[in-house]
Amino acid sequence: MSEKIPTNVKWYDKFSYSIVTFTEYFFYNLGFKVASRPWTTIGICWLIVILSAFGFFRFHQEKNPMKLWVPAQSDFYHDTNWLMSKFQNGFRLESVLFEAPDVLTPEVLKEILGVDRKIKSIVTSDGVTWEDICFKIPEVDSSLEFLYTSKSKNGTMEIFDPSVYLSTSTYCKLLESFDNVCFERNLLQLWNFDERKLNKLTKQDILDKIDKYKIDPILGNLKNYEDLLGGIVRNETGHIVSATSLHTLYMAYVNFSAVDMDQAGNMAGTADWASLGTLEWENGFNALLEDITKNGTDLGIYYSAARSFGDLTAQSMFQDMDILVIGVGIMIFYVQFVISKFNCVEARFVLGYMGLLSVGMAFIVGCGFCSLVGISYGPVHTSLPFLLMGLGVDDMFVITACWEELVSESKLSLEQRIGYMLKHAGVSITVTTLTDVMAFLIGSSTILPSLQSYCLFAAAGVFMTFVFVITFFIACFTLDQKRIYANRNGALFCYTHKNHVKNECSQRKISNSVFRFIYSKIIFTLPGKIIVILTTVIYLGFSIESTIKLEQRFDPQWFIPQSTHLHTYLKKRIEHYPTAGHEAGVYFGSLNYSSEIHNIRNIVRSLEDSPDIIENLQSWVDPFRDYVKTNFKKDMFKETLSNSEFNLFLSKFLFSPNGARFQANFRFTHDLECGIPTTSITMSSVNFRLRHFDGSKQYLPAMHRATEIAKNNNFTSGDRFATVWSKIFATWVTDELIDVEVLRNLQLALLCVMICTVVLVANLQICFWIFICVLLTMVNVCGFMQRWGITLDMVSCIALELAIGLCVDYASHIGHTFLTIQEGSLEERSLRTVVSIGSAVLYGAFSTFIGVSMLSFSQAYTFQVFFKIFSLVVLFGMFHGVVLLPVILSFVGPKPYFAHKLISQSNDVI
Repeated sequence: MSEKIPTNVKWYDKFSYSIVTFTEYFFYNLGFKVASRPWTTIGICWLIVILSAFGFFRFHQEKNPMKLWVPAQSDFYHDTNWLMSKFQNGFRLESVLFEAPDVLTPEVLKEILGVDRKIKSIVTSDGVTWEDICFKIPEVDSSLEFLYTSKSKNGTMEIFDPSVYLSTSTYCKLLESFDNVCFERNLLQLWNFDERKLNKLTKQDILDKIDKYKIDPILGNLKNYEDLLGGIVRNETGHIVSATSLHTLYMAYVNFSAVDMDQAGNMAGTADWASLGTLEWENGFNALLEDITKNGTDLGIYYSAARSFGDLTAQSMFQDMDILVIGVGIMIFYVQFVISKFNCVEARFVLGYMGLLSVGMAFIVGCGFCSLVGISYGPVHTSLPFLLMGLGVDDMFVITACWEELVSESKLSLEQRIGYMLKHAGVSITVTTLTDVMAFLIGSSTILPSLQSYCLFAAAGVFMTFVFVITFFIACFTLDQKRIYANRNGALFCYTHKNHVKNECSQRKISNSVFRFIYSKIIFTLPGKIIVILTTVIYLGFSIESTIKLEQRFDPQWFIPQSTHLHTYLKKRIEHYPTAGHEAGVYFGSLNYSSEIHNIRNIVRSLEDSPDIIENLQSWVDPFRDYVKTNFKKDMFKETLSNSEFNLFLSKFLFSPNGARFQANFRFTHDLECGIPTTSITMSSVNFRLRHFDGSKQYLPAMHRATEIAKNNNFTSGDRFATVWSKIFATWVTDELIDVEVLRNLQLALLCVMICTVVLVANLQICFWIFICVLLTMVNVCGFMQRWGITLDMVSCIALELAIGLCVDYASHIGHTFLTIQEGSLEERSLRTVVSIGSAVLYGAFSTFIGVSMLSFSQAYTFQVFFKIFSLVVLFGMFHGVVLLPVILSFVGPKPYFAHKLISQSNDVI
């Protein structure tokens, strides 16, 4: 590179000259060296693959949903870990919904009893039964009912609390005699699951029992039977006379500290915490209910185990791998069709396989490196091979297109021709690769863990795809070209075709002729140009309108295929219980409860005064105050109890018939014992239910309002911790961040595209037009995805991140090639650009479409979204890059790169 830069040029032209000279010199040398030593290059590439594979010894697939979908900086992440450390145990719901014209009949209840008995008789292959894994509570309701009420002299029922009137030792011995029973919410509890009692029932008996025990007088909301009924019909007095559905809920025990998510989780990262024994029992639960529903029953039976969501989302994500394999097969055939010529010698069968193999090698090296540095693999990473395949095939088509432009250079050696081929193609594919890598690195700055991991894996994979294409594929290309020069058969290398004459059809550049005709006769005519510009403006206006309406919303149910039992169950639950919201609670930390009871009461009352966002609040505060005031003549709202008094009264209250239901709302430094004052409270809670909301515009303000009520407290003691928590907040928190993250990442990625193209393309005007094409493409994609029913969520956020990298390819190839064409007017240079590189870009775009087209046959929500967004990227990216950009350049294109003798055509420079 001893040639001097001309002195009579401006500084930015000197910069352009230097960049272009250096990059073309580098790629020429690389191509020459690889072509000179192809087998050595192949060996080095495979050595890199083998060494990188050792990184898989540290491979870890993240299955913990908290570490996949919830930002580690969010309050929800912190609150969840805090709650799990305090609670340490909880329960999982196993649900069965029965449907009939009227479920409140003896016949229906008897049939439900039969199903209930079958469920409770499930035994796993390891001998795990329902009694082994159920969440157990003391059976205080039926045992204490005769003590809890008594008749007064005037015949009225009065409350008689044995926890106060019996001696402590007598009362505690009475409690110790009670059995722990499996916690469930089941209407059959009213008859103690006794078949003989059910056989004697009449319709009126059932209605009378429900009217009397709609809410259990002792366990309250734990045994709220009316809530289990759906489609309730009442008479003129307000009494229940019939119902169309009955919900039955079984609670399975969970010890959070003993759960290993690497074993209990699933590959989709959507599983809840559970022991392996519980998961196995739930398998039996699903199998039993599936068998019952298939064999026919007079009842409509719909069911969901706690593991159903995790199982079905994982299954939907990975069950269609056979379809994707078919897509790979189609891609292989397509690559062969594009890079081969239709004669026995120039058919590049093996080269096509080697090109796709380079993509596989890049995937292995990228994953190996990321695993080595401790980056976890996630569920959405499954789509990564198809992304790399689309980008790698695109690079291969550009390289082969550049080779076809050099076929007339017969005076050069093969090594020199390979060098010149890579010199012309290298800069173009470097621009696209670098912008892709930088876009993904920008995306990895997100606070969403799964997206962060995906972007890092993608950046490594895209970079290694580029490396192996310009080394491994070029080496294979060289060997294949030597085979062609020797007239050896494309499939049987050992067979040489003597006196081989290439048929005329195989030598025709049909695609180039088609491009020349379409552009010269249609697009580059004045009417054609006007139509292209008007079409761009019309679609831009339409897309802007739709983008403004783009909704940020995500529903986990979208991950559930419609043909599954869980989808049917959820549909029926919404039908029969349309206003049922999500369980939630306000949680308090280690406070001085005796002095903070006023502040706790204020928080509870503020929640009670918010009926538009919550309902069915079950607070221990007022019942505890009433208990103390009635039995010990002290009003804790008006006078402060000493810590010893508070702890003693609280212990008595929690073992009383009316207070026992609140035991689950407290955690202490030591286990709660009857007759002994409680130790310090480490956590307490007040349960309620969030109302049903329609979309993020309702549930996000409700979440913030409820959380602010708890956090804006006046606590002065302990850790002063208070928060509102619900499992659904995991989805809502991510929803809230998605639109901010998408906008930030897209803006940074577009800036990255601009910087990378300025440095590598080294022409400000071309960089500006490339940026405009990418921007227009992304606006069109966002607008039409809204029309296609796609919302902003985690999946579409990842797809849009990939879209930046994909859509920049088309305009970059066209823009760079335009600068390399030295002669002719702007329109002639534009025409030569699309004729020489247009077909390669089109083939690359179509390869991307093939790669994602098979995703359309999948039932998985993730793959459906990827298909729709990538299809839009290919469509609008091709239009703006291959149609609009050449039209613009034919009007206002810049001058070409300086014509200079970049490289000597002798081997001395190597």
